[in-house]
Amino acid sequence: MLKPRILLIIGGALWAIAGINIAIIGLRCCLQIHQWWVYLAAIPVFVIFRYVIFGPVGKKYAKRITGFTEEKVAVWHVYSIAGYLIMVFMMALGITLRVEHLVPTWSIAFFYLGLGLALLLASWPYFAEYRRV
Repeated sequence: MLKPRILLIIGGALWAIAGINIAIIGLRCCLQIHQWWVYLAAIPVFVIFRYVIFGPVGKKYAKRITGFTEEKVAVWHVYSIAGYLIMVFMMALGITLRVEHLVPTWSIAFFYLGLGLALLLASWPYFAEYRRV
């Protein structure tokens, strides 16, 4: 059991670590195919995921954590059950597509680069809430 303030650090760190890992995979694919346009193609992916999906979700979960009235909360309460299910689905889909070579490297390159950077920046609301409370 942890104080909600510590859960904010854990939640933000999880988003940041996931974002860095995914962005690194995307960057490695970018470097592997040597095409400049994949970097440009990552921009709309980043914008959509950052401002339409992960930005609002990150704020929602950070507010959720600060809304706990208990002095200490179990660490698995950082996310909701639906949040965990979505994470498992996204991870399984991404791993399957890459490992089974179901999509070309160039699509992984721009998508993962944009997605990873969006995930990384989605950690910001957690750290902002940490500083606020």
